[in-house]
Amino acid sequence: MTDFYFHHNPDELPEYSDECHPVQIFDSYPLNKYKCSHASKELLTKIRKLGVEIDPNAFDLVTIATAVTSAETFEPRDNAPNSWSRILNLHIPLLDPAKWESVGTRLESLLGFLTGDQWKLSFSKSDFALPKPINSKQSKLTAESLKGLNAVCLFSGGLDSAVGAINILNSNNSDIRPMLISHAYRADGAKQQAIKKLLKKPFGELSYSIAPQLSSQANYANDTSMRGRSFNFLAMAVLGITALRSANNDNTISQIIVPENGYISINPPLTRRRIGSHSTRTTHPNYLSQLEELLNEIGFNIHIVNPYQFKTKGEMLAECVDQDAVKEAIPLSVSCSHWHREHIQCGYCLPCLIRRASVFHASFNKDASYAVPRLKSILKEYEKRDDVHAVQTAILRLKQHPNYMAWLRQSGPLPQNKEIREKLESTVKRGLAEVEEFLKSVNLS
Repeated sequence: MTDFYFHHNPDELPEYSDECHPVQIFDSYPLNKYKCSHASKELLTKIRKLGVEIDPNAFDLVTIATAVTSAETFEPRDNAPNSWSRILNLHIPLLDPAKWESVGTRLESLLGFLTGDQWKLSFSKSDFALPKPINSKQSKLTAESLKGLNAVCLFSGGLDSAVGAINILNSNNSDIRPMLISHAYRADGAKQQAIKKLLKKPFGELSYSIAPQLSSQANYANDTSMRGRSFNFLAMAVLGITALRSANNDNTISQIIVPENGYISINPPLTRRRIGSHSTRTTHPNYLSQLEELLNEIGFNIHIVNPYQFKTKGEMLAECVDQDAVKEAIPLSVSCSHWHREHIQCGYCLPCLIRRASVFHASFNKDASYAVPRLKSILKEYEKRDDVHAVQTAILRLKQHPNYMAWLRQSGPLPQNKEIREKLESTVKRGLAEVEEFLKSVNLS
């Protein structure tokens, strides 16, 4: 168990120890890289450059997301008793701690569903001043560019988000005018910018990075499982909504678009040992609906929508409104779960398998480069073949016992509406069939 303490002023933080981890957030004071780890050092400048007033509740949400992402990054899962589920105690200063204490227990539970950890959030009163817009020509131009925008769309540089942006901005029938929200990990920014060049209509953008950095006292590496990454992504999306409301003087702006194919959104566990957060839940409908409800109790009045909840990845590609643009976007996009380790897509993890199956399904010839282009070459390598074997096992099991609904429920609670559940079941069935057809095409099924 580790206690994480967060503050913008390093002098207000306790000393580093095995049980106590101080984290300096933002850059309002010089960084003390020995005493503290640090995170979101560039975030204040990014927010101030928007040129508009920011809602204090949205700033508190981003502060919580910074703390959650930092703790999840700084605490290795290997330290947990079962090498997975950690106990994380976070002490977070907020502008309005009482408001967040009213939903604190539910937020802890929601984060537990997302990451598989045990969370304890403690909030205190912050003396931090809400960041003011930068008074410059460039920030005024940025604020002006937000006028007329009416939604926020997540844009990761992945293939699904590329399709989502293309369908909005290259269509003659879309009245959505989005701000694209991007979290730029190292080497992601160039990929995102290359895809943005394919978009035909004007859009706003906010690219940020929490960039957690360990104290020089720490003698271990960051954890890379990143199960909670969508929480900080959606927190920034909420901040983007409040920025659009401020720029347009319109409090009805509320839509947050999360482009994610329906199979990976549900992401049912391929084997028994993957049940729970071992299979990612970043856009699971239970998580998104509960988060929306919680945030609206705070007063944000937002609506989170996944337009592709009932589409497979292959269907998203095949039905994209601009086939020329998506053809160019495919090799530029990143889907791999190992990308941030080597900066090349592995070709054999589950996201890569689903991606490769979708490109095959939609009959595109050009894909990105893979570290392992020939899947048969890894069949004798235990660590690399694991996802391929897991998919093959799931396909065989579901042919013998085709209870897809029971399989879906293993990933988390499903909507009560029977029609929606059946549509989710159909989507997952079609998604797995796409992977099976791809494996057949490379003689692995």
